[in-house]
Amino acid sequence: MDKYLRQLFFLVYAFLLRWPIWLLIWVVGRSGILKTLFLIYPTDNSECLDFCPNIKWLRNFFSGRPTPAGLIIEGWRPIGLYLVIPNSALELSRKKNHPMVKTIISRMLWAQKLSGAKNIGLAGQLGPIFEKRHGIAMEPPFYSSTYGNIFSIQKAVSHLVATENKKPWQVSVSIVGGGLLGEQLEQQLIGDGYQISMVDVRYTRKGDVKLTNEEEANRQLEGVDHVINLLPRGKDFMDCHLHKRIPAAATIVDFSRPPIPVDAIPQQVVMGNRVQRSGTHFFMRLPGGWKRHELPACSMPCLLASLSKLPITSSEDFRLAARQFHFFTALAGPPVQPHSTIGNKFRDLAALRPIFARFSLFLMKSRQTFSR
Repeated sequence: MDKYLRQLFFLVYAFLLRWPIWLLIWVVGRSGILKTLFLIYPTDNSECLDFCPNIKWLRNFFSGRPTPAGLIIEGWRPIGLYLVIPNSALELSRKKNHPMVKTIISRMLWAQKLSGAKNIGLAGQLGPIFEKRHGIAMEPPFYSSTYGNIFSIQKAVSHLVATENKKPWQVSVSIVGGGLLGEQLEQQLIGDGYQISMVDVRYTRKGDVKLTNEEEANRQLEGVDHVINLLPRGKDFMDCHLHKRIPAAATIVDFSRPPIPVDAIPQQVVMGNRVQRSGTHFFMRLPGGWKRHELPACSMPCLLASLSKLPITSSEDFRLAARQFHFFTALAGPPVQPHSTIGNKFRDLAALRPIFARFSLFLMKSRQTFSR
């Protein structure tokens, strides 16, 4: 029922009230409170159904047409919008769809001008696809996801190692797939002191994933402590039988969408693509089972560009800015809410009342004895 109500709500304001919504965005944008736009896309049909019914003419209408889907909230005020397109990464990566990609870019620039936003963030694989396949430079106002993804995985691994009371040089980490992202992540994790190995894969014409060298992969994964899965889909991980090559005690940091089915494998699986910042959340909720306090790692570059006035030109600059603005891994659990903190203080004061009362009574008795 919740899914159908969400679809109905989305269709009413995104289809029937489309132009009044854009007019409202223009009015709000004149105040200067909207700092960023963030474009998302579905990774499978179920995520698409979180917004729109699976009706062909409706999907054709929204195809290549970024539509406002929710707000990015900091504290009590909106600081940005997130927009959605129904087109998958595979569809957008095809050369024949270059005109559609150019249309998406031009419409995002129009939305930026209309809303007064300073920058545009691109979720997941959109940035690399637009840049590598269609020649669109990832320069301001556009922000790709790479730095945010690296930060999120680094923090996830660091959190897991800290909970195990180990040091980085005592931990072995294998990265499965990943391309350019995997290479950059490898350098960062080596710099952090981890023992790193890269499990190479190849892609078939049908889009399937195969291990480049199964014997080498078995050797790399034997006895590993943590595995970072950078394959596009959880299905790819399962099809390569990687769960059978990894020790049952190992932890998998999953970055795929749709994710690895947790119930189908013996290893612990944690999501590596989720960060948090106290007071910042997406409204309406993101499709794909996201919790209220969880932010997609790919949104970090555009969020930090909105919060920080300093240029971010390297991964080190990004980590420093993320630390300055208090971004953490979502694996640490939801942040403590301010009202909870206040409540705890009141409870602490209540617990101290008997002590203060006894101390006051002691002073009064002492003064009476002294006066006598």
